[in-house]
Amino acid sequence: MGKFIMVGVDETPESQIALRWAVEAARERGSAVRVVRAYLQESGSWSGLGVEGYVPIPAPVDRYQEELDAAVRFAQDRLGYERGSGWLANLAPADAILAEAAEADMVVVGTRSRNKMSAAVLGSVATSVSAQAPCPVVVVRGERRTGPVVVGTDGSEDSDEAVAFAFEQASASGQPLTVVHFWHPQERHVESAESASESLKNRLAESLAPYQAKHPAVHVKTSLLEGRASAKLVDLSNDASLVVVGSRGRGGVAGLVLGSVSQSLLHHADSPVAVVRRRQS
Repeated sequence: MGKFIMVGVDETPESQIALRWAVEAARERGSAVRVVRAYLQESGSWSGLGVEGYVPIPAPVDRYQEELDAAVRFAQDRLGYERGSGWLANLAPADAILAEAAEADMVVVGTRSRNKMSAAVLGSVATSVSAQAPCPVVVVRGERRTGPVVVGTDGSEDSDEAVAFAFEQASASGQPLTVVHFWHPQERHVESAESASESLKNRLAESLAPYQAKHPAVHVKTSLLEGRASAKLVDLSNDASLVVVGSRGRGGVAGLVLGSVSQSLLHHADSPVAVVRRRQS
């Protein structure tokens, strides 16, 4: 089937919102959708054993298959039969998505997290997939809406890939792009803050030129902002159709974690958030 957008679904309304977002993104890009409905065979205690023990609880596979089939039909009805497929996976949701993420253009998942107190709800799937998937991950909250695609950059390689993805998404969706560069003027500097700001604007424009040449139809606005990137991007998410950030997470035997900015956005942004990890060479 070639490259595709992968979306995870379950029985929740939030996953249906994610499905609709993924299908619309696929329509704009001319790509396919791969729907994953994961379930994990669970075990439960059986008091009749008379001792501590566990027996398998039969999973309602037929119901899961029906949910998957309905989601695939939704995609096929809007994209065409050949551009919709599905996988019923007896795995934990994050493991199922990560198993095929390397073949995807992007992964789309939903989230119920709307405030600080619900952060734990987000963590099980969205955070894990965002931290480990080798392709961009879009965490969707709320119905799709118009508005600028906003991308935060600090000139690092991580943010370069985020900028590239943001241009692609703005081009496909027909939305304008806002590129926000965060900096911290020093009280004592060789040049004045005004001069430093002007130099930074010029460098930012130069760095964006190759992306603008590749996507000439995208209307681009640039902005230099001081202060905490996470707080500023959360504010900008109120009017955005998508906020895009790179991941400054770290790897290790214990697993991968996201950087502070991407974590904050996943928990507090008002718009969908795309986390773009740097491709491993």
